[in-house]
Amino acid sequence: MAAELLKQLPKHAPQLVQYFDQCQSTIQSFPIHQSRCVAEEAWQIEQGQWHSAKAKHNAALALLLAQQQQKSLTPAHKPFWLVELVHIAPARDGAALIPASDLHIDQAHSQQLLQSAQSLCEGTPFQLQPWSTTHWQLHTNIDLPAHFASSALVSRTAVNAWWDQDHATRDWRRFVNELQMLYFDHPVNQQRQSQGLAAVNSLWPLGGLAPSAWQADNVPLRLATLSDAALRQDWGLWLHQLQELEKTLMPLLAHSPTLVLSNLEHIMTLTPTTPRFWQRFFPSTPTWRNHWLAQS
Repeated sequence: MAAELLKQLPKHAPQLVQYFDQCQSTIQSFPIHQSRCVAEEAWQIEQGQWHSAKAKHNAALALLLAQQQQKSLTPAHKPFWLVELVHIAPARDGAALIPASDLHIDQAHSQQLLQSAQSLCEGTPFQLQPWSTTHWQLHTNIDLPAHFASSALVSRTAVNAWWDQDHATRDWRRFVNELQMLYFDHPVNQQRQSQGLAAVNSLWPLGGLAPSAWQADNVPLRLATLSDAALRQDWGLWLHQLQELEKTLMPLLAHSPTLVLSNLEHIMTLTPTTPRFWQRFFPSTPTWRNHWLAQS
């Protein structure tokens, strides 16, 4: 599809393509089995101060989310964990996950589900506290391994590929299994299903890194306009949304920003350059086009 979309770009976003053509393009790879998150998440983490070279990028995702929401974290030396409210359902390849961002969870439902989950925590090594509508803070007195893949990555692949069965996660797996039974016919999920919404039937952990190990310097402007259509492979909608994205970007392009485009495992960085005199007579193929096609 990359080659076909490349043909359509000038028709739907001509000014954006013109800007791309004036940029120098570089490509960076983030293999998912090393980062255990999608390329965009890994890139955002690497923009900060990264002091845990042995840790996977996914271990810092809870810290990244806290930084994006401008929340302070204490104590700085203890691993910070969050859990995300998700939907897990049987699928052709084992099980599929829908992240909280696609579940349309309201505050009242989140609070009711949390209260039920807290009652289940008694007698377990886990405690849950409110944090946001879509995430709760997880406290535990066991050494939970910081290797859970990001929900964004799991939603694009399969739960089975990332649901580790090692001894260190045995208590967590048992807790989640009990929680899924509790949520199966929970009043909140009965109400959600009557509204045509997917049930919130599980929790997915993220984090495991101490706040002192990573600190972001800034938060780049993130535009996720194209993400949903790309995931659904609805390329007609993708091109339509690209037109809207161009309108959003046009005032910003006047300031010659660096643009960062992502797919599952790669980041393409477009940096504005000043054309050389000889390029007016011997134009070359912009590097971003080759990088775009290489990802197909």
